[in-house]
Amino acid sequence: MKHSVSAGPPRGDARAGFALLEMLAALTIAVAILALLAQFTSQSVRNWNRGEGTIAVMEMLTSGLARLRTDLSLAIPMRPPGTDSTNVVFIGDTLSVVFVAATGFGAGDRGVELISVNVVTNEDGIAVVRQRGQVTSGQTPLRDPVVLLRGRMQVQFSYQDYDGQTVPTWTNRDRLPKAVAINILNQAGVAVFPVPLAMKLPTNMAAACVSGGDGEGGAGCPGTTQRRPRETQTDQ
Repeated sequence: MKHSVSAGPPRGDARAGFALLEMLAALTIAVAILALLAQFTSQSVRNWNRGEGTIAVMEMLTSGLARLRTDLSLAIPMRPPGTDSTNVVFIGDTLSVVFVAATGFGAGDRGVELISVNVVTNEDGIAVVRQRGQVTSGQTPLRDPVVLLRGRMQVQFSYQDYDGQTVPTWTNRDRLPKAVAINILNQAGVAVFPVPLAMKLPTNMAAACVSGGDGEGGAGCPGTTQRRPRETQTDQ
């Protein structure tokens, strides 16, 4: 009579158990790698978005400030039409600037316009809005609003005179300021630029120099009076 002898579990079952352990270990490693990749990808996307946001802000600042600089470079010391005032049409405070500019798009042969730039507060922070209108002696309706700057920031204007002083307002004067300074601060009140950006105006003539009056050699006007002493000395 023959007796069967058991040889233990089949070798196929041992290999199957070992393969299952290998698969579980591989899955564990794969999950860890995927978690690391997800964290890295998330951080990379945040950094990318932050970089894209910074570039967008700098492009906006460059474009908006360039537009304002162009407008100020065309400013002229014009008196209010129809009045006897010797003051120029220029009103500036910390949140707005109004002046006359020879843009070439206004009515008449000189093409002058009234340019208004205002800092407006809204739910997204502020917006610096440029508008234009006709130069008149009364209240002027403004049109064509254009947003130069927007965002969660602060924008402040100040004005430089010809004695090197900076003042917060400029109004009722017979000359334009030497420059308009613009200070931009972030939400924490820290200046974005080391110093305010100074945008020089093109002329320091009094209103009378370009509006008739004593433009022929009047005080402060670049005309014949300033050249006469030199011509007299040459004749001698």
